Amino acid sequence: RELAEGGGLAKQLSFPTDKCVEVAPFNGRPANTFNFDKVFYDPSTTQEDIYELAAKQSIEDVISGYNSTIFAYGQTGAGKSFTMFGPDIVVPELKGIIPRSCMHIFQHIASDTEGTEYTIKCSFLEIYKEIVRDLLNPSSNGTKGLRVREAPNKGVWVDGLHEAYVTCEVLDLIKQGESQRATSSTAMNATSSRSHSLFILTLHQKTRDGSTKEGRLNLADLAGSEKVGKTGATGDTLEEAKKINQSLSALGNCINALTKAKVAHVPYRDSKLTHILRESLGGNCKSTLLVACSPHVFNLEETVSTLMFAKRAKTIKNSVKVNKQRSVEELMS
Repeated sequence: RELAEGGGLAKQLSFPTDKCVEVAPFNGRPANTFNFDKVFYDPSTTQEDIYELAAKQSIEDVISGYNSTIFAYGQTGAGKSFTMFGPDIVVPELKGIIPRSCMHIFQHIASDTEGTEYTIKCSFLEIYKEIVRDLLNPSSNGTKGLRVREAPNKGVWVDGLHEAYVTCEVLDLIKQGESQRATSSTAMNATSSRSHSLFILTLHQKTRDGSTKEGRLNLADLAGSEKVGKTGATGDTLEEAKKINQSLSALGNCINALTKAKVAHVPYRDSKLTHILRESLGGNCKSTLLVACSPHVFNLEETVSTLMFAKRAKTIKNSVKVNKQRSVEELMS
């Protein structure tokens, strides 16, 4: 499609370093420079490269007792699901961030020599047309989906969401959940995700002296923003696109509010996505945003919009702490 529309790599994009994207003037837009922690612009970049440089530290943070979130955001067909899940979650070179994260945690547990007790529980949900659906226990969803609840002493949670305690079968859970996820074919993507998915892993650790710590890992594969004129969406697919864009707009509104001084209200409740992940946006969480962009001139407008979104999001400041409870022995020493 991109080639048929006169595509090719956009000459307006350049990469002076592996942390910078420069956009030359086009269509009345001025030149712009975007600085990030890392820019993967080389087509030979591997799944392992991305994990090592963009995700590995987040998993180490969870092991240390922090909450971490990794978002994948961008235009439809730009490679978000490829990055988060990979085309195959078992083949080593094809695995994405989610299966690699799980294996990283299990490798840490296997190499532990301190006698720490580990408990891992996982949940997997999707937000489809603003309805929260359990991907591990679809029979519990009903017609209206699951409710998002909030309480001052507990924070935000999804009522009735299945939590599976796992030992080593986590890849089977991922496969099970992925098979239930809503997808559809569009002119931009043969297997377009029509929902946001969120894989949640909670790692609880108890040491020999009785102290405990707990880290929560949120791995979000967001549905892609799309222009209906390009995707050719009609009928149900069009309605899905409207809800996707509406939800992503709500995410953008939250980020805008968080990056402005003296804003009294952040509209977390405007979408299920931002409500569920409110701690990841300005709260007790170390958050990483992966933005997937097309380098083709056919998609240049969307690419620049995505870069602008990432630039704003990078200025958000979260307030994080280790989720640890000291033992009596520690407190008395």
